[in-house]
Amino acid sequence: MTQTSPDTQWPRWEIFKQDSEKRPYQSVGSVHAGDPDHALLTARNVFVRRPAAVNLWAVREDDILIATPEEVATHPEVLQTPGEGDTYHVGVKKSHKRSMTFVDLVGTLQATGPGDALRQASEAHADALAWLVFPDAAIARTEDDAETVESWFAPAKDKTYKQQQYYGVIGKHVGELKREGRMPRRATEEPHVADHKVYDHPHGATPEQLKTHEVQK
Repeated sequence: MTQTSPDTQWPRWEIFKQDSEKRPYQSVGSVHAGDPDHALLTARNVFVRRPAAVNLWAVREDDILIATPEEVATHPEVLQTPGEGDTYHVGVKKSHKRSMTFVDLVGTLQATGPGDALRQASEAHADALAWLVFPDAAIARTEDDAETVESWFAPAKDKTYKQQQYYGVIGKHVGELKREGRMPRRATEEPHVADHKVYDHPHGATPEQLKTHEVQK
């Protein structure tokens, strides 16, 4: 009989980030953490190193109910998922075009449980590609006072970011290799110096060094 080892990973938490007071919360990814404070600290380190933010939410994966229209049609019993009555937050995914898989939180509703919340969300946002619901009580939040916002998020605004082309490291090296005649003539060919393979001679040999090397031979 095959023995399975116990799952020793911390619980998974879904992270919702608000870029500014005028922007909605968006699901930006997940982290593994042992408790709510740990989840928020890890989320800040992972998701707010450079981008601007004013709030972070962390919600345990077990407290989130998510489904697509296809899943609801195939398993309608998901709309009967039991749970506690509460204010539920609703997230919807409406496009596959973005480079990251964002789910925008679009509002709240009162529901008797997660299944009821999902049913209401599917009716209110019938054109969504997926719906996500979770109770307000499940949220671990950063504080929204000015001191917390400054200490948690202000440093991210001071971190500079350069597009890849500004570094130019690869381009610089390629240019130097071309000037020295050490670039391969074809993709399948070894680098050459003049008519000689680089790997047959001392590393980085120039044409003058190669001539000396030939004379010594």
